[in-house]
Amino acid sequence: MLVLAASLALAVSPDPQPFAIPSADGYVLTGEADLPEGPSRGAVILVAGTGAFDRDASFGRSGTARDKLFADLAQRLNARGLTAVRFDRRGVRHGVPPAEIIDAAAAPTVTAENLSRDVGAIYDWTRSSTGLGARCVVFFAHSEGSAHVAGVAAAGAPEPALVIGMGAVLESKVSVLRWQGTGRDADSLAMMDADGDGVITNEEIRANWTKTPSAVFERLDPFLHPTGAWTVADLELLRANQTALFEQQKTVAMTMADEAPYPNAAAPAFSWSWWKSWLTDDEPLAARYARWSSPMILHYGSLDSQVREDRQRAAAEGVLPATQVRFISHPDRGHSLGTETLLGPLDEAIADQIADEAAAACPG
Repeated sequence: MLVLAASLALAVSPDPQPFAIPSADGYVLTGEADLPEGPSRGAVILVAGTGAFDRDASFGRSGTARDKLFADLAQRLNARGLTAVRFDRRGVRHGVPPAEIIDAAAAPTVTAENLSRDVGAIYDWTRSSTGLGARCVVFFAHSEGSAHVAGVAAAGAPEPALVIGMGAVLESKVSVLRWQGTGRDADSLAMMDADGDGVITNEEIRANWTKTPSAVFERLDPFLHPTGAWTVADLELLRANQTALFEQQKTVAMTMADEAPYPNAAAPAFSWSWWKSWLTDDEPLAARYARWSSPMILHYGSLDSQVREDRQRAAAEGVLPATQVRFISHPDRGHSLGTETLLGPLDEAIADQIADEAAAACPG
C-alpha cells in the first residue's frame, strides 16, 4: 500500500523517500519524494510527456546528469525548500538494465484514462495525511503530461496552487496530432520564406531549416524541392497529401484492439487505446483546465517541434481567463526548453525560473 519513511511535516532528510501508491485500478505506482533539508513549504508533482519515462525523465543527449530533466529540476526545487514528487510512468521500471525497463504485461493498461488516474492518485497521496500531507501543491507538466493533469481537473480534484507547463497542450489531442502529421512540414517551409515573397527557395531552406519545427527529423533533403523552390500551391498540395496519408493511418489504427500493445508487441510502451485517444479526443484541454481557477504559467520555446505556442494561445482564448494564464515565450529554445527542437536539457536559467515560480506559489 502506501509506503513513505517520513511525512512532509517531519521531513528534514535530503535523501529521497521511496513510495508505492495504488492507482484507481490497483496498479502500483512507484517513485520518490525528494525532500529539502529543512521543513518543506510545499510539493511539486512532476508529470512527464510521451514516452517510457521513469522518475528521472531522461530526455537529452548532452552526456551530462542534466539530461535527467526531472532529477535536475528536483535539486532546484529542493534548494528552494520544496519537495519534488517524481514517479515512474505505469509500465516503466526504474533502476534496472535497459532491456528490463518496459513491463510488457502492463501495456494493455497504459490508457489515456489510466494515465490521468495515476496522476490523480499521486495528487491524492501528496495531499493526504497518510502521504506527504502537503498543503500547497504545484503541478509541473511537460508536453503530454499536461493532458494527464487536465484529466485530474476534469475529474473534479481540488485545485492546486499552480500549474506550470513546458510545451504544454491546450488544444485538443486530435488537433495537436493532426498538426504534427499534416501541418508541421508545410508550416516549417513557410517559416523558411525569409523574404516573405511566397516562394521558398532551396537556398532559403538551407539557411533556415534548423530553426523550424521540422528540424526535429534532422533531415534536410526531403525539404529541398526538385525545381529549386516551393510555391504556395506546392505547400497546399503537401498538406493535402499528408492529410490523405494521415486519414489512411487513422483508419488502420481504429481497427486495432484497444488492449493490443502499441506500437507493437516487440516494443509495448502503450496500449492502442492510448494511441486512439489522440485520434478521437477532440475536446480542447483548455476546457478541462477551466474547471480549475488555479493560475497557470506556460513556457514555450520558439523552436518547439511538437507543440506551438500560437495554437495554445488560440485554444485558451475565450475558455481560460487571461488573468489565469501567463504565457512565456523563449526564443531559440525547443520543446524541452533547451537548444534542440525536441530534447533537453533545459536551459539552466529557465530551469531556475521554473523553480522560482513554484516557490512563489508556496510561500510557506
